[in-house]
Amino acid sequence: MTGTTDSKLARLTTLTWFSSRKNTPGDGVIVLPVPCTVPGMTDHEHHADPASGHHQQHGHRHGHGHAEFDEATWARWAASAELEGEVLLEFVTSTAERVASTPGWVAPQRIADVGSGPGVAACELARLFPAAHVIAFDSSPAMLQHASARIHRLGLGGVVSVVLGEIPSELDRLGDIDLLWASMSLHHVGDEVAALRAFRPTLSPTGVVAIVEMADQIRMFPADLGIGRVGLADRLAQCGAEWFAQMRNALPSTIESQDLGVMVEAAGYTVVDDRVARVRIDVPLPEQARRFVVGTLTRTRSQLDAMLDAEDLAVLDVLLDPTNPLSVAQRDDVFVEASRRIIIACG
Repeated sequence: MTGTTDSKLARLTTLTWFSSRKNTPGDGVIVLPVPCTVPGMTDHEHHADPASGHHQQHGHRHGHGHAEFDEATWARWAASAELEGEVLLEFVTSTAERVASTPGWVAPQRIADVGSGPGVAACELARLFPAAHVIAFDSSPAMLQHASARIHRLGLGGVVSVVLGEIPSELDRLGDIDLLWASMSLHHVGDEVAALRAFRPTLSPTGVVAIVEMADQIRMFPADLGIGRVGLADRLAQCGAEWFAQMRNALPSTIESQDLGVMVEAAGYTVVDDRVARVRIDVPLPEQARRFVVGTLTRTRSQLDAMLDAEDLAVLDVLLDPTNPLSVAQRDDVFVEASRRIIIACG
């Protein structure tokens, strides 16, 4: 399988691994230019994802604002989720490398991307583990429609399949799985520990799970923008956290979240690796990543409308006006800084 690489994006991107238990680089820390392979992507694939910095990332689905998600929402967000997955693909690539270094690791024959969204991670996992069959499992037909299009565009029709199903009630559709990948999907389930427990019967005797969730809110511009009050990024992050709490409270049969590692262990897993990965794409921002920033901020502006004051909303309008030199489309201090908490565990 071959892919294309945005060399400018690779040159300006770094990934760092931290121990999740202290704010210092963990053993095996990586601080290096990232090869950001984006298979089959072209500059003509325009997407917009306004709230990537919330809990979405891998190319899954999420945003600030309203706390209810229906199929129409997923349909609107599918293309933008695909762009996010492409821009932040290194989270998948580097985590898969860590999974493959797990003691006792057996090369997988069957992989499930649970909560796959538009299939970016599923296709990357197929590239990284070419002997495996990969299942993109999601509850949204619209997301799986995008996943199917991506699979066929990349020539992976015989390697990656899509399965429609709910988490956790229809996981039995997966069969035996050697690597269960769940990125940015667990927080959509009211009882996260119950969902984690439901993963376990799908695992083969040597099966491994990789759970990827948000660490910190995304950052895209400096504290002082030269307009408005200093600290807009902090205020957006605070509102995003408040929205996330509202979203969790609105889920059916919701149970208050605990620390991710605590929940994984409560579900009966043995944690093998628990770290935070941070990706930064530096200035000058490549065109693909800049589209991601514009889209992310657009959705954030729309969905945080009721949570921000008039002055901050006016600043966001300036940042989103493509004709304004101070907009994120033109200014030269825009970057992407995203992070994920990643746990690798055995059942």
